[in-house]
Amino acid sequence: MIKKLSLRFNSFVNMLKKLRFVVNLITGKIKILHLYLVKEFLGHFILGMIIFSTVLLITVVFDTVDMLISKGIALSIVLKMFIFQLPDILSFSIPMSILFGVLMAYTRLSSNNEITIMKSSGLNYKTLTMPIIILVSAISLFLIFFNHLLAPSINVHKKVLGEELLTKRPLFKIQEKSVMQISDYDLYANRVKSKDNTLFEVTIYKFEDKDNNSKNTDKRSVLPQKDKGSWRIAAPLAKVKPCKDGILLTLYDGWWQKVHPSDMSSMLQVAFETYTFFIPLGDAIKDSDILISAIKTPELIKTIKQYRSQNRSITAYEKDLWLRWVMSFAPLAFAIIALPIGIMTSRGGKVVSYVASLGIIVTYYALLIISGSLGKKEYISFGIILWLPNFVITTVGIYLFRKMVKK
Repeated sequence: MIKKLSLRFNSFVNMLKKLRFVVNLITGKIKILHLYLVKEFLGHFILGMIIFSTVLLITVVFDTVDMLISKGIALSIVLKMFIFQLPDILSFSIPMSILFGVLMAYTRLSSNNEITIMKSSGLNYKTLTMPIIILVSAISLFLIFFNHLLAPSINVHKKVLGEELLTKRPLFKIQEKSVMQISDYDLYANRVKSKDNTLFEVTIYKFEDKDNNSKNTDKRSVLPQKDKGSWRIAAPLAKVKPCKDGILLTLYDGWWQKVHPSDMSSMLQVAFETYTFFIPLGDAIKDSDILISAIKTPELIKTIKQYRSQNRSITAYEKDLWLRWVMSFAPLAFAIIALPIGIMTSRGGKVVSYVASLGIIVTYYALLIISGSLGKKEYISFGIILWLPNFVITTVGIYLFRKMVKK
């Protein structure tokens, strides 16, 4: 009796050992498979980062070269400005690169029948997709930290450098043959010579501000600048001198004009040989585009609450806040829609991946632009409408995934 029990116990132990061996073998194969899938994805992800970052950096490169050659700004400052642009580029290129990486990786596996072989070996879609979902989720967590804390910290340096350049080299943002708004004035220059701060064929417009006609008055300027209503100053040549809180323009051989709105024939024109005109830059710096992006999310939330209690406009602040969250979770939305498309694509390979990537990206950012416009017009809160692109892409991805599983 004892001998039989001993034999049965030994056979049970041997069966457990065999089962453990099979489990370890399957687990080991799955681990190798997961590493293979991750490696395949990362290779295409890095390629996507190079492609999309290069495309997004083209404009930055042109502006950087223009600052170095045409504006005469020092190379060290130009390089800093270029580096400070990278956080904004990465927040957009990372989600697009994830979409490209997943599509390229799984389309290649599917077109080479590797997906079919894996399924015939007893592996399900959960096993085939879970490592990528986990990895992309980790990237999304990194983007939360990056978009909310790290990028604003870097943008602080960009803001300080931009203010310094705007004060010391005020012409670096002025483009030839284009109108630029500085403070309450619109400035146009046919030609800009930044190295010696000279403008050619200059026109300055001031449109009537009914709320505050005498907002910008300064002792460094004569009567025309203080004149209420709309007017313009034109001169063939102007010299620009940076000041502590603005810029001082000296215009030569020009004229000041004002037309009465009710009688266009009654034009007042004053000619001058030299005229000193002061433009304060305080508001231009304060309203800089990079100001909000330089605020960390906890401080941004406090600012929104404070402005709301004071009945001040919070549109730009809310949009930036929710856009940080939306772009942080965009990689997951892209991965969810890319996985079923890549797995189900057995023909076409790279061509299908390129076309699908382009189509999804265009659709996503078109929805993002539409959402931003609707939120700006206050038809619906940014906290709801800006999630529309992620919701649409994720919903389509889940539908395609369920359709794929049913097959």
